[in-house]
Amino acid sequence: MYLSAERLALANQAVKETFEQCSVAWQAIPHWDTRDPSQTMVPNDNVKNPQILSLIPPVTVPFSVTLAEAIAPTPDVVLASVITNTVTLAADVDDAVFTTLRKGGPKTEQIAGTGTTQEILDALIAARADVETGGYRAPSCLVTNTDGLKKLTKITSSGYPGTDVLLPPANINSLQRVGVLEKPVPTKKSALAYLLGRRQRIAPGGAADASPGEEALDLAVSIPPSLEVVGEALPGSPNSIQLIVRIGYALRVKDLSGYVVILNP
Repeated sequence: MYLSAERLALANQAVKETFEQCSVAWQAIPHWDTRDPSQTMVPNDNVKNPQILSLIPPVTVPFSVTLAEAIAPTPDVVLASVITNTVTLAADVDDAVFTTLRKGGPKTEQIAGTGTTQEILDALIAARADVETGGYRAPSCLVTNTDGLKKLTKITSSGYPGTDVLLPPANINSLQRVGVLEKPVPTKKSALAYLLGRRQRIAPGGAADASPGEEALDLAVSIPPSLEVVGEALPGSPNSIQLIVRIGYALRVKDLSGYVVILNP
């Protein structure tokens, strides 16, 4: 064994907790654990457009630790490496999940004019109406990027941040920021945010504990966030052990009426 059972358990717990804390997709979209690491495909559960989705290959971030670090009296150095690479894994998953949401023809709402607070509010209320028409009447989640967050929080004439007047009327109880919303297409308006409709009341950041069955989106997970010990590193890294943090998943868009893309003016 390169790592003792106790140390491996600590490292796996660090992967799980760090991924939960760092991945917006994990916090905003419920997941379905297939409980079968060998499963390679799942149905998308979309009645209008049934498809089979692949769960392979898993998303991985490889790294190595030295033998001295692996057998050190305390696991601090190994855990620090595990946590750093799990943060990278969470960012990779977020980038993949949210750029995928822009594809496939979801409903869009365009912010009119120059994007004043009132014009953004009009678009958010229109998006609220869209998801409520589809049956998603519980408070929604709004996912935006850094530029979008600046626009949404712009100070109003009354001296309050824009979110104070934008989120309650649009029935939004959770605001999340990601690094990338989409892969830019020159011929298309860029996205300001995604409004994710919900049928359940889900606390901010609490989608991991919610049932995925009722929701328009979920993550089918065959390999939960975890650590894999590969073995001795390549010859260029003597006295090192190759490790991988990984997750095997597929984003399932089960109902396109359950989320809306808010477009910039």
